[in-house]
Amino acid sequence: MTIRRAHVNGIRLAYEVEGSGPPLVLIMGYRLNSRAWPPEFIATLAKHFTLILLDNRGTGLSDKPAFGYALSNIAKDICGLLDFLNIPRAHVLGYSMGGAVAQELACRYPERVRKLVLCATLCGGPRTVYAGPAVISVMRSLVGLSPREAARRIATVTYAPAYLEINRERVERQMLREIADPTPLHAADLQFQAFVDFDSSRALAGLRTPTLVLTGDQDRLIPPGNSKLLAKLIPDARLVILSGFAHRVLWEGAEECASLIENFLAETQEQDQGAHQEKHQEAGADAA
Repeated sequence: MTIRRAHVNGIRLAYEVEGSGPPLVLIMGYRLNSRAWPPEFIATLAKHFTLILLDNRGTGLSDKPAFGYALSNIAKDICGLLDFLNIPRAHVLGYSMGGAVAQELACRYPERVRKLVLCATLCGGPRTVYAGPAVISVMRSLVGLSPREAARRIATVTYAPAYLEINRERVERQMLREIADPTPLHAADLQFQAFVDFDSSRALAGLRTPTLVLTGDQDRLIPPGNSKLLAKLIPDARLVILSGFAHRVLWEGAEECASLIENFLAETQEQDQGAHQEKHQEAGADAA
């Protein structure tokens, strides 16, 4: 892939385009850039969709200003990129913090979003289920650590222990991709604060975009109760909770997740109307 840059919303945004088919924007999570997406996940989706992979402001090869990190503004960045690429509407997939950005995009600019996939994310607000203090400490106590040390520390709470134990070499290779262009501390801090301040809980009731909510039942960073709440708040949302996977569900179950997403995005409008009559759950998910 060739890395390109677009001048949007007052900054230079780095992006790549891969594959063919309907456009699908992928929005990455906290601290990470577009090279962090699992290669097999991207390769599978690129067979059916034109993927737009961007580095959020502050990450990768995009500009890293000291301002503008409100998630609504990052959503505006993405609208600017779609305008630059002459794409009026696209499917949107957001992971973790990227899922919060995707909600802002769909709520503020619904005409730009065909279908929405929210993975391992939350809506913010008083009903959000936050990670425990020990997990937050792991994610935030990074001062003085090298990018490699910080990535290894974070991996202990983002991957399922069983996966981490038997896939250490794969996790290490993934880590090396992710730290090739490390996010500076000021950008990471501003991203984190923006994520803490995010709250779409009231706006989601008005969302009419077909939505898939996807998570793992072992997610300690953004517990699955948040996905259940999203599926309640978004009209006719479809909920899938995969057993045995943690916050890195897209990496741990890349092929299964890609298949679920592909099938959801490929459904016709008629299928959507039938399928959205009830919320789909897997792995014994409880909608309580």
